[in-house]
Formats: sequence, structure tokens, C-alpha cells
Amino acid sequence: MKNAFCFLIFLIALVPGIKGQRLLQTDTTKYRINLPSYWGHGNKIWQLLTNKLPIVCEELKDKELCGDDCNPGYSIEFEMSAPVIYDYTYNHISADYTNNQYKKPTDTWDIVTNYGFECSLLLLDDKNKIITRLIVVDTDEVWTISNRVKLASYSSAPVPMSNIRRTAYSRSLPSDNYNPNFQVLTGTVGQEGQTPYSYINANKDKLWPSNKDLFFIVDIKINSW
Repeated sequence: MKNAFCFLIFLIALVPGIKGQRLLQTDTTKYRINLPSYWGHGNKIWQLLTNKLPIVCEELKDKELCGDDCNPGYSIEFEMSAPVIYDYTYNHISADYTNNQYKKPTDTWDIVTNYGFECSLLLLDDKNKIITRLIVVDTDEVWTISNRVKLASYSSAPVPMSNIRRTAYSRSLPSDNYNPNFQVLTGTVGQEGQTPYSYINANKDKLWPSNKDLFFIVDIKINSW
């Protein structure tokens, strides 16, 4: 009786395991799409891929898209490389010069980053073997991002005019206002400026394309299919 009771306990414990094994069986009638969280639930790109992928991938024809609760025969995986910077260019937009000594002159520049990257959708079987690579963004395509910055302008020190002695009218002023070596200065205080080249070298991390920049391009490319 004790042995029979133990056997019954063993069967009860085994049932959930059997159920889990059934869930793990490969369902050859379904496939899954795995994308980054940038494309959240309800984004139209999901419906677009559901419509387009079975046309370009014979293996997905007549297959049903499934969620996380299945073990499909095929899956679409997202693959994207890090960006490669080709070069930087810059354009002068405007100059802000002033005679106010408390306001330094500046130049406004557009700093342009030229870069490339690669993105693909991979069709995998249930053993994670790549069957098809669908290239979304190729490495020979050049993309740009622009950052507008204000940089300090180069300006020379003020130039003193020759000493000007007061006229007879000036000498008629109270003696404490009289300065025989009075100087007139023009311009603003001189300052060391910054070139776009030096800004680029010191701020490459700020000019680097973000993942959001790359996802935006991928989104445009897929929606153009």
C-alpha cells in the first residue's frame, strides 16, 4: 500500500513535466518574429512583416505567427551592427559678433556625422540555423546626423588709439575728471576661439549616432518594402 501511494505521488509530480514537454514540442505550423522593444505592441511594422515575410520566405508560407507560448518551427531574428563613422563635415551657419565686452562673439556651425551600418532579418529554423538573411540596411549606404553647435569665435585684443589730450573745453572740466593720457579703446576683449575640427576631436561621443537613430532608419526601410 505504501509503495502504491509513493507511485501515485510520483505520477502527480510527473504530470506537470509531461505537460511542459508537450509545450516544448516544435510546432511546424507557426513562426515567431523577435524585434527590439523600439517596435512595441501595436506598431504597424508587425502587421507589415506578417504580410510581407511569407511572400519572400517560402518556409513561412501558410504559417501562423505565434507569441511567446509556443515553440515554432521558424523564427525571424533582428540583427544590427554597430555604426562605422566614415568622416565628419561642417558648415558655417551664422556669426554673432558684438561690441559688448560681457558677451563673447560666437559662430554657429552644423557638424555632420557621416556613417554606415548593417541591419538584417534572419530566418532561423528550430535549431537556430540561418536559412535566409534579408538585408534591410546595407553597408554601402551612407547616413548622416547633424548637430548644431555654437563655438567661441577668435577675436583679437582691442587696439588702443593714440593718446588724446583734452582740449581747452576738456580742461575747463573739474580737475579730477582730467587725464592727460586718456585712451580710447575699441572692440571687445580678445578671446581664444574654437574650430569645428577641435570640437569634433573633443566631442566624438556626442556626435555618435544612437540606437534610436539607427532604428529610425530601419523603420523607414522596412516600411518602404
